[in-house]
Amino acid sequence: MQGGKGFIAGRISLFGGFRIEREAGSELLLTGKRGAAILAYLALCPGMAAPRERLADLLWSDSDSEHSRNSLRQTLSVLRRDLSRAGMDIIQSHKELIGIKANAVRVDVEDFEAGLSGRSASELETTLALYTGPFLDGFHVGTNVFDDWAAQERERLLSRALPSLEKLARLVDAESGLAVADRILAMEPTREEAYRLKMELLVAGGQRDQALRTFEACRSVLRKEFGVDVSAETRTLWQSLLSSTGSPSNPQTANGAIAGQRSGRPSIAMADFVNLTGQRGDDFFAKGLVHDITTALSEVADYIVISALEKNGEEPRAQDSLRARYTLKGSVQRSGDGLRVNIQLVDAAGGHNVWAQKFDGQSESALQFQDRIAQSVVLAVSLELQLTNWKVRDKSPPGPPEVRRLVNEALMKYFEMTRDSLLVSKDLAEKALAIAPDNVRAKRTLSIATTMGGAFGALPRKQEHIDRAIELAEDSVRAVPDDEIARCILSFAYECDGRIDEAIVQCQHAISLNPSYPSGHGDIAMLFALRGQVSEAVRAANEAIRLGTHDVIDFWRHHGLVLALFAGQDDRRALEVARKVVRIKPGFVRGALYWAATASATGNNEEASRAIHHCLSQLPHLNLGNVAPGFMPRYVRDDHHGRFLEMLSRAGLPSS
Repeated sequence: MQGGKGFIAGRISLFGGFRIEREAGSELLLTGKRGAAILAYLALCPGMAAPRERLADLLWSDSDSEHSRNSLRQTLSVLRRDLSRAGMDIIQSHKELIGIKANAVRVDVEDFEAGLSGRSASELETTLALYTGPFLDGFHVGTNVFDDWAAQERERLLSRALPSLEKLARLVDAESGLAVADRILAMEPTREEAYRLKMELLVAGGQRDQALRTFEACRSVLRKEFGVDVSAETRTLWQSLLSSTGSPSNPQTANGAIAGQRSGRPSIAMADFVNLTGQRGDDFFAKGLVHDITTALSEVADYIVISALEKNGEEPRAQDSLRARYTLKGSVQRSGDGLRVNIQLVDAAGGHNVWAQKFDGQSESALQFQDRIAQSVVLAVSLELQLTNWKVRDKSPPGPPEVRRLVNEALMKYFEMTRDSLLVSKDLAEKALAIAPDNVRAKRTLSIATTMGGAFGALPRKQEHIDRAIELAEDSVRAVPDDEIARCILSFAYECDGRIDEAIVQCQHAISLNPSYPSGHGDIAMLFALRGQVSEAVRAANEAIRLGTHDVIDFWRHHGLVLALFAGQDDRRALEVARKVVRIKPGFVRGALYWAATASATGNNEEASRAIHHCLSQLPHLNLGNVAPGFMPRYVRDDHHGRFLEMLSRAGLPSS
């Protein structure tokens, strides 16, 4: 039977274990596990094909080349016989490549990943029904290379399933959503976001007492498993339940504040702007501003935006009906042809301003003025809400509007964390500093863009760059001594100069100023790891990950955990986390170097070689002589440093 184009001979299921079925639906039993392992691996390879050498190493890594290739030939022969007897002639070979014939089988993992882009509840429900259990659950061959590959895929697919299930829970009704939330917690019992989701769904369904019990269950699990308390976000939700007297089933609440909570994204209400000019014609300008800002914010996937204007654009909704986590409001003033717009972002719960800014322009260029305001608001709101999420308030003076805009743009590019974006960030910060040479925010931003540019390989490692970054950060700390952001930026500049003890002092000061600042804990975790204080590093890294879950620099905190685990020779766990870092941020070569070292330390030689190839494809100049110190700081202890270089050498990093 030929697996030609358009003909499906059978189906391979990899979720919940391994299963191969004929198209008619009957299961096929294969001889031994290695034939099934070959099919499982090929099913996920690009083009469903792989070199013989790769398959031999995958399943017989402990044997020499001749014996492993002979074992592969025998296993393929038995596999072909089993498949042929069932009328499934699906294996093909071409020179050194072994593969599954095109369109011969359907694979549940392939269908699952393709279906995750579905937007409707029914599409997502159909896709997620394919996830019947962990990838190759209970299927172990007994070779490190294959079992580690399967573990890596298991984690990757779980990390794709969980957010999609949370998305589904928000799209369906509260009762169905609760069933999905319970499924998530069965899959990942320590997932704090799922507990919050369940609490919010219970509130939406009027089950406040159950929501409070869910909070206690969450707290108990986190204390038992990690020895930590719930995050500030979960505690805030719990406190709102304790103080709540309103009806949780109120439809306005369900469409506003609760909707924002359930989505896991901040909800922002766009209130109608007040026209203080006394001229009726400026009403159109005020409404245009609301429309432009609403449109600009709505294009950012991080927010739910609720507009003050009804769909027909005529009558504004009362501000009291805009139930959201934050309210964006403003006013318009006029002096001759000059217009001034004042805008504030207000925390709806506390009533305090999170951010405020004034914009000045001319009425004859009203459309360009509106565009400039809308762009500036999106930048400012994105950054301020990021700081709010970290429980940080920027204590440094913002400076004039053009400097503020350039700094905000620089920070947005910085948080993209790519080599190209870091160079753009540095250029924007330079421009801001040229306009206002004493502006502290511009100095801070230029310092961190410079040092992180070096960490990503966007900038060559030159002492002049490091010295400039240190000088800018030290100026920022002197200007605003209680600014925890500046303290962490100075700490990183010191770290890049190998001044680990001084860097730790700055991080400790930042944490004393703000114990909830995840960057302080994440940075000191990396410093403790470099100094060899493994237990302190692991504890600080876990605290940073908890405080800054799923934000844009989450990968950096996990990288700090890798450094600590490697120093403590917990190589298998270090490899798992290093793989996660590279999946999140493939362009972060420091992370990929630790992927190579941990893979080498666990005997995953082919994976280690692949990791080194990944590094050199991005930074070809790297070698054992310039990697550490040089491209990255070295471990303080010689045994840790020597072991790191030894593992990189085994992985294939050139000596020079």
